Amino acid sequence: MKRLLIIISLAISILIMGSCREIKVNTIVNKDGSFTRIITITGDSSDVFKSGLPFPIDSTWAMKFEKDSTGNKNDVLTYTKYFNNSDGLNQEITQDSSWRKNLKRYIEIERKFGFFYSYLVYKETIGAANPFTILNYKDFISKEDLQWLTGKRLALVSSDSAAIKLAEDTASAFLQESITAEIIDILKNGIEQLNNPAININLVEKYKDSIAKKVDEWNYNSTNEFVDYYAKLTNNKDILKIKETNRAQLENLDSDMELLLKILEMEDYKVTVELPGLITNTNSLSINGNKVEWSVNNMSFLFEDYSLIAESRIINIWMFIITGIVILALVVTTIFKSGKR
Repeated sequence: MKRLLIIISLAISILIMGSCREIKVNTIVNKDGSFTRIITITGDSSDVFKSGLPFPIDSTWAMKFEKDSTGNKNDVLTYTKYFNNSDGLNQEITQDSSWRKNLKRYIEIERKFGFFYSYLVYKETIGAANPFTILNYKDFISKEDLQWLTGKRLALVSSDSAAIKLAEDTASAFLQESITAEIIDILKNGIEQLNNPAININLVEKYKDSIAKKVDEWNYNSTNEFVDYYAKLTNNKDILKIKETNRAQLENLDSDMELLLKILEMEDYKVTVELPGLITNTNSLSINGNKVEWSVNNMSFLFEDYSLIAESRIINIWMFIITGIVILALVVTTIFKSGKR
């Protein structure tokens, strides 16, 4: 897929070199599980107000704009909101009206009591979003490829660039195969429904390479054009009736293609979580005191669920005090009883 490969390459380049604006999502968690979420957009004034933020923003968020006065185009737009618990944020996410409404996103902040210590667990998950699932990505894309594509593995030496390029090519080939498989499936279903003896369903597989070549060109406005193309390949106009009998499937395929492009064109952003106490567990590659950070890019959640996990331990000082009081009371009681004897 020439256009698709260009988009994937651009996405990886943005991941490595940075984009025209920087988006950060910072969550400051309190001991009781409440939290403040801060979304910061840094760039020039023409960029910071653009749409396409990772989460929906409405009038209930406090907005602050700071105009840069140094001439280096670093204007800063900040949105801030306090939440009593993660349910409130999850409710807002369900009201997202952008293309991200198609993504499965869930945030959970759980407090666990452990006598002398309490544990706060932060977990944010974005569900696998690839709409083309007839083929299994694991048969095409290795775990190492996924690490490069998702940014879980960083380029440190020059040879890593070749590995990233190979991962790009592999992902592109898989997506091309997946889209081709979806189109062939729709054509076969359509031919079965037509129940026309003059149309040989077995020919669909015969023309697979031709269909894949057209997918690779990515030069079409609607997947209806593949029905036209197959009718031309087989010189049988009766196939055009598939556009009516399988309209819903073709429209769904158009929606899936649009979603895929939206994901691949998505800006990357950083997620930072600040937890009270000592960080005891996380899958973040960046830990700084009680703060952890992840980079989320358009490949992070395309093929598999992407989870951001962090856990901290908080000392329950009051439990130490109560325990000390109880022990002291027991000691005093024991001494008092011993004195009476």
